[in-house]
Amino acid sequence: MEQSHIVKESIEKKGLEQLVILGAGYDTRAYRIEGLRKLKIFEVDHPDTQSTKMERLKKAFGSLPDHVVFVSTDFETETLGQRLLNSGFDKSKKTLFIMEGLVMYLPPESIDDTLFFIVKNSGKGSTILFDYYPESVVDGTCELELGKNIRKFMIQQGEPLKFGIKEGMVETFLAERGFSRVQNVTAEEYKKMYFHGVNKDREVCSLLAFTHATIE
Repeated sequence: MEQSHIVKESIEKKGLEQLVILGAGYDTRAYRIEGLRKLKIFEVDHPDTQSTKMERLKKAFGSLPDHVVFVSTDFETETLGQRLLNSGFDKSKKTLFIMEGLVMYLPPESIDDTLFFIVKNSGKGSTILFDYYPESVVDGTCELELGKNIRKFMIQQGEPLKFGIKEGMVETFLAERGFSRVQNVTAEEYKKMYFHGVNKDREVCSLLAFTHATIE
């Protein structure tokens, strides 16, 4: 919900010109959010996942949508920047980069490479949006049972967590990498913001936070 709200606000109030969804998976924003059909959208993901999604989109729509560019990339072994630039990404445009359900599965060096590219190759006022776990969940020092269970489950699934941010340090982490106006939203905060009515008592992961930041 937080991500969709920011996407809509970026379109309506902040002059968004381009959208990049990193680790897009089966995300459907490009096909369901009003206003996005007027923008160029880049969906970046592993070639295996992306090929399956493209086949399903062809079945659903008859052909691939014209406003979406599919960029196949393995974040751990390939250079994101060159892939995007070769696919028509315009580094002069104001862009929103969404990394939902992605950063926690990448090693720190891949995160730094991605953030470095974004800062150096995006128009003024471009922004990033991503969710993350505290570093303690990733390294196993979290004392909460939930944190221990999340870490154990992901190891069992063969997708161990590789990246987290120290509690209370997200602003410093992003400032050191060229971002400002950092807005961090905890689970408690976004539940109050969005979960009302029939969803009032819906459970959310208390350890997962969302962050939005700007490139000056």
